[in-house]
Amino acid sequence: MTQDNRETDSETSALGDEATKRFPSQVRAALEYAASNKYEYGPRLRNADLTWDVISAELMTNDIVRVRIEFAPTSGFRGDSGIEYMDVDANGAILARRQIRTPKENTPVVLVGITAVSIILAVVFISLMTWLKPEAGDPLYVAGRTLWIRAEQPESRQFITYTGLDSEGDLRTWVINPENESTNDLVYVQVSLFNETSGSVNLVIDEEAAKLLDGDRTSYVPLNTIDRTLEANGVDKVNSPDFKPMWGSLTLDEGEQVIGMLVFELPEGSSFTELRWSASDSAVIKYQ
Repeated sequence: MTQDNRETDSETSALGDEATKRFPSQVRAALEYAASNKYEYGPRLRNADLTWDVISAELMTNDIVRVRIEFAPTSGFRGDSGIEYMDVDANGAILARRQIRTPKENTPVVLVGITAVSIILAVVFISLMTWLKPEAGDPLYVAGRTLWIRAEQPESRQFITYTGLDSEGDLRTWVINPENESTNDLVYVQVSLFNETSGSVNLVIDEEAAKLLDGDRTSYVPLNTIDRTLEANGVDKVNSPDFKPMWGSLTLDEGEQVIGMLVFELPEGSSFTELRWSASDSAVIKYQ
């Protein structure tokens, strides 16, 4: 880079506190706009207390300044902050806003046990009850080679909030959001697995456990609910009180049943044609 280019860059852009000093009105307008329009951050953050920090400001054409800021929950957050930019004119009007990255919290250690605890409790509880098969002729209930499998009608949510135990046995509120919140919804399917007569069956519930097909026959794989689950901040109620994530490894002994939910991310308004199960068995459940 030549000396002339370095001088030009220093005149048109600045970092951190220097950006605030160089372009005070545009930076102030961007920060005020972000604080007043948190709904664009999605359901997990729109009601949370957030902190904003200026990354940089860059002078563009027509006296427009591009202000880059990072944002994250004020307390209890450990991970990568979100990043966005706003284009602000000389009068402080916001001309454009774009999120480059949403905050991604490091997976808490306490989350590691959530799914295992949920699955173990479901297996132990149901195995102590009288084992009942669904009624014959139920189109959502099919037999594989070793398992009977029932997959309920898929349920769509803009996001999923639920309560569950952490690995220390404390009850917490959790949230799962779509990767692309502006165009996609989360879809969960309650799956029941029955081992009637097959000894012990080892199951691995992961991205290859099933596929959900939409109305265009496009297939979607389950989300890793351990990686995608965060502790909810600013959420005052749950929208999926019966939600139990199904993820990880387990052994289903003869006479036992396990119930849990698989989560998928699909375009908003999608329809569903079938679920294809492939974990330790194979089955196809068709939806009307």
